Amino acid sequence: MLYDDLSPVSLDQLLIASNWQQQYKLIIQWGKLIGTKLDIRTPENLIRGCELPVWLVCQQRGGKFYFAFDADSSVIKGLAALLLVQVNDRSRDELRNLDLAGTLKSLGLEKHLTPSRNNGLNGIIARIEELLAS
Repeated sequence: MLYDDLSPVSLDQLLIASNWQQQYKLIIQWGKLIGTKLDIRTPENLIRGCELPVWLVCQQRGGKFYFAFDADSSVIKGLAALLLVQVNDRSRDELRNLDLAGTLKSLGLEKHLTPSRNNGLNGIIARIEELLAS
Protein backbone atom coordinates (compact mmCIF):
# COMPACT_ATOMS: atom_id res chain seq x y z
CA MET A 1 0.00 0.00 0.00
CA LEU A 2 1.29 3.43 -0.92
CA TYR A 3 1.15 6.04 1.83
CA ASP A 4 1.53 9.70 1.05
CA ASP A 5 4.28 11.91 2.46
CA LEU A 6 2.27 14.41 4.45
CA SER A 7 5.25 15.94 6.26
CA PRO A 8 4.52 19.43 4.82
CA VAL A 9 1.08 19.44 6.50
CA SER A 10 1.11 21.50 9.69
CA LEU A 11 -1.80 22.47 11.89
CA ASP A 12 0.33 25.37 13.11
CA GLN A 13 0.59 26.73 9.57
CA LEU A 14 -3.17 26.72 9.34
CA LEU A 15 -3.49 28.52 12.68
CA ILE A 16 -1.09 31.31 11.72
CA ALA A 17 -2.65 31.88 8.29
CA SER A 18 -4.04 35.41 8.43
CA ASN A 19 -7.36 34.70 6.72
CA TRP A 20 -9.61 32.03 5.24
CA GLN A 21 -8.21 32.49 1.73
CA GLN A 22 -4.71 31.61 2.96
CA GLN A 23 -6.06 28.63 4.89
CA TYR A 24 -7.96 27.47 1.81
CA LYS A 25 -4.81 27.69 -0.33
CA LEU A 26 -2.92 25.59 2.22
CA ILE A 27 -5.70 22.99 2.27
CA ILE A 28 -5.63 22.74 -1.53
CA GLN A 29 -1.81 22.46 -1.54
CA TRP A 30 -2.00 19.68 1.03
CA GLY A 31 -4.66 17.93 -1.04
CA LYS A 32 -2.16 17.69 -3.87
CA LEU A 33 0.11 15.64 -1.59
CA ILE A 34 -2.43 12.80 -1.61
CA GLY A 35 -1.97 10.82 -4.79
CA THR A 36 -4.60 8.82 -6.63
CA LYS A 37 -4.83 5.26 -5.33
CA LEU A 38 -7.03 3.25 -7.64
CA ASP A 39 -6.32 0.08 -5.64
CA ILE A 40 -8.23 1.38 -2.59
CA ARG A 41 -11.25 2.54 -4.59
CA THR A 42 -13.38 -0.43 -3.66
CA PRO A 43 -16.89 -0.61 -2.17
CA GLU A 44 -15.59 -1.81 1.21
CA ASN A 45 -13.28 1.22 1.50
CA LEU A 46 -15.91 3.75 0.43
CA ILE A 47 -16.98 6.09 3.23
CA ARG A 48 -20.75 6.35 3.46
CA GLY A 49 -22.42 9.70 4.00
CA CYS A 50 -20.08 11.79 1.89
CA GLU A 51 -21.54 13.70 -1.05
CA LEU A 52 -18.62 12.75 -3.28
CA PRO A 53 -16.95 9.33 -3.20
CA VAL A 54 -14.04 9.09 -0.77
CA TRP A 55 -12.07 6.01 0.25
CA LEU A 56 -10.05 5.21 3.36
CA VAL A 57 -8.01 2.18 4.37
CA CYS A 58 -6.02 1.40 7.48
CA GLN A 59 -3.15 -0.98 8.14
CA GLN A 60 -1.42 -1.77 11.38
CA ARG A 61 2.31 -2.51 11.33
CA GLY A 62 4.57 -2.87 14.31
CA GLY A 63 1.86 -1.63 16.64
CA LYS A 64 1.36 1.57 14.63
CA PHE A 65 -1.57 2.61 12.45
CA TYR A 66 -1.24 3.84 8.87
CA PHE A 67 -4.07 5.28 6.79
CA ALA A 68 -4.36 5.86 3.06
CA PHE A 69 -7.02 8.12 1.59
CA ASP A 70 -8.31 8.97 -1.85
CA ALA A 71 -10.93 11.27 -3.36
CA ASP A 72 -11.33 13.30 -6.52
CA SER A 73 -11.56 16.66 -4.71
CA SER A 74 -8.30 18.35 -3.68
CA VAL A 75 -10.17 20.25 -0.96
CA ILE A 76 -11.43 17.00 0.57
CA LYS A 77 -7.96 15.48 0.19
CA GLY A 78 -6.46 18.50 1.96
CA LEU A 79 -8.94 18.23 4.81
CA ALA A 80 -8.22 14.50 5.04
CA ALA A 81 -4.49 15.29 5.16
CA LEU A 82 -5.16 17.36 8.30
CA LEU A 83 -6.67 14.26 9.88
CA LEU A 84 -4.11 11.77 8.61
CA VAL A 85 -1.11 13.69 9.98
CA GLN A 86 -2.66 13.29 13.41
CA VAL A 87 -3.28 9.54 13.18
CA ASN A 88 -0.59 8.05 10.94
CA ASP A 89 2.38 6.31 12.52
CA ARG A 90 0.82 6.24 15.99
CA SER A 91 0.03 3.45 18.42
CA ARG A 92 -3.41 2.62 19.76
CA ASP A 93 -2.41 4.18 23.11
CA GLU A 94 -1.35 7.40 21.39
CA LEU A 95 -4.62 7.51 19.47
CA ARG A 96 -6.88 6.64 22.40
CA ASN A 97 -7.09 10.21 23.72
CA LEU A 98 -6.96 11.96 20.37
CA ASP A 99 -9.96 14.21 19.67
CA LEU A 100 -9.98 14.73 15.90
CA ALA A 101 -13.29 16.59 15.85
CA GLY A 102 -12.15 18.85 18.70
CA THR A 103 -8.88 19.63 16.95
CA LEU A 104 -10.69 20.58 13.76
CA LYS A 105 -13.19 22.66 15.71
CA SER A 106 -10.31 24.58 17.31
CA LEU A 107 -9.13 25.49 13.80
CA GLY A 108 -12.52 27.09 13.05
CA LEU A 109 -12.82 25.49 9.64
CA GLU A 110 -16.48 24.49 9.95
CA LYS A 111 -17.68 28.09 9.61
CA HIS A 112 -16.02 28.32 6.18
CA LEU A 113 -16.97 24.91 4.80
CA THR A 114 -20.22 24.00 3.12
CA PRO A 115 -22.56 21.72 5.06
CA SER A 116 -21.76 18.86 2.66
CA ARG A 117 -17.99 19.26 3.24
CA ASN A 118 -18.53 19.40 7.01
CA ASN A 119 -20.63 16.23 6.78
CA GLY A 120 -17.95 14.58 4.67
CA LEU A 121 -15.26 15.55 7.16
CA ASN A 122 -17.34 14.13 10.01
CA GLY A 123 -17.82 10.96 7.97
CA ILE A 124 -14.06 10.61 7.53
CA ILE A 125 -13.53 11.09 11.28
CA ALA A 126 -16.21 8.49 12.05
CA ARG A 127 -14.61 5.99 9.66
CA ILE A 128 -11.15 6.55 11.15
CA GLU A 129 -12.62 5.88 14.60
CA GLU A 130 -14.38 2.73 13.31
CA LEU A 131 -11.15 1.40 11.80
CA LEU A 132 -9.24 2.10 15.00
CA ALA A 133 -11.86 0.26 17.04
CA SER A 134 -11.75 -2.88 14.87
